[in-house]
Amino acid sequence: MLTVIAVTTAVALPAGYLLRDQNAFPRLLSWAEDATSPGWRTWKFWPAAPVIIVALAWMWTVHPRRTLANVRSWRQPPPPRGPALTFDPDWAAKRSARIPDHTVDEEG
Repeated sequence: MLTVIAVTTAVALPAGYLLRDQNAFPRLLSWAEDATSPGWRTWKFWPAAPVIIVALAWMWTVHPRRTLANVRSWRQPPPPRGPALTFDPDWAAKRSARIPDHTVDEEG
């Protein structure tokens, strides 16, 4: 029994370090998201679906409050839009009326 624990530890620690060092989990999740985006009729959907399910289960168990807040915010209607911007056709004349003319040297 002690040998099994020692071998498992000797294999698991370097494997965990390498996986963490290579950023394998974010890349795997990114691949799964890209593979499931086209829909379930593609062949890549089926190997990627368990990865997405495990990631969702992980988020619901580790960060339940944050996940629920995100779901609630997604269900909110978008904020009302402001009025459309309008273009003043007389903007050049109004601008030149506000800017004093500095072409004449007042001191002489």
